[in-house]
Amino acid sequence: MDILIWIIIVIIVLGIWICTFDTSRFTVSEYEYADKRIVKSLKVVFLSDLHCKMYGPGGRFLIEKIKQIGPDLIICGGDMINARQGAKTDKVVGFLRELNGEFPIIYAYGIHELRLKIYPENYGDVWEKYTEALSEFGLKVTENGSVKIRDSGVNIISFSAERKYYKRNVSIDMEPSYIAEKAGAPDPGSFNILLAHNPGYFDTYAAYGADLTLSGHLHGGLVRIPVPVSKKAREEGAHVMRGLFSPRIRLFPKFDGGRFDKEGRSMIVSRGLGTHTIPVRVFNPGDLVVIDLKPHGGV
Repeated sequence: MDILIWIIIVIIVLGIWICTFDTSRFTVSEYEYADKRIVKSLKVVFLSDLHCKMYGPGGRFLIEKIKQIGPDLIICGGDMINARQGAKTDKVVGFLRELNGEFPIIYAYGIHELRLKIYPENYGDVWEKYTEALSEFGLKVTENGSVKIRDSGVNIISFSAERKYYKRNVSIDMEPSYIAEKAGAPDPGSFNILLAHNPGYFDTYAAYGADLTLSGHLHGGLVRIPVPVSKKAREEGAHVMRGLFSPRIRLFPKFDGGRFDKEGRSMIVSRGLGTHTIPVRVFNPGDLVVIDLKPHGGV
């Protein structure tokens, strides 16, 4: 009995240590794409689901890593802050201000930005003050629309779905035409990157015409564990490490983190950099995503 008690104690202590360790660090995930429509190489850093998390004072460790990488562009995929009444956003503003001084930034909506904007009766003037602070140094949060990256052949499409597409216990179909109506059609002459926070609609994003979709939202499933995957499934892109939970309180969400491919289209899902509500990460450190976009042939 004494041995069993000690085993339980060791497991609990080890679990707490792993959770504390993984919640306090981030790793770098690197991806590469080559396409004939890309005319100039472009290195992109993708940040998602920061949720006001600061790695070091003012986010110093994360800032220094980004500077070391030296991206041509930073994309913020949403949920950089938290939808809370009286939420403090000054640290995120300072973090983005320093990055904006060296790198161009495109900032798209997540569900937390959307909630802050559409429910001022719940969150007061948090959204107004946050966006005003960002605009003071020239950073704008883009809700729907596109930006062509000069001389690169890359077109960035920012898409913000309505609140109903995030509800936990309801699954609502989304048509490709809905994205086109809100954010515009893809540019047939460009490599089109769609910023769509919720990865659950990958089939729709692919049908819409996004060559690459960047998503987040699921935080890698909070806890990641290895699962049995056949060789054929791995060849088709299945992942050995899977996240346990989704925000819809469902086990093993399909698009939890990493790269997914479908008929020539791709989606990268960031595991996120922070936490909210349930401050837990187990075998799932923060995810700093780096994407190298190159002309066909990798020149």
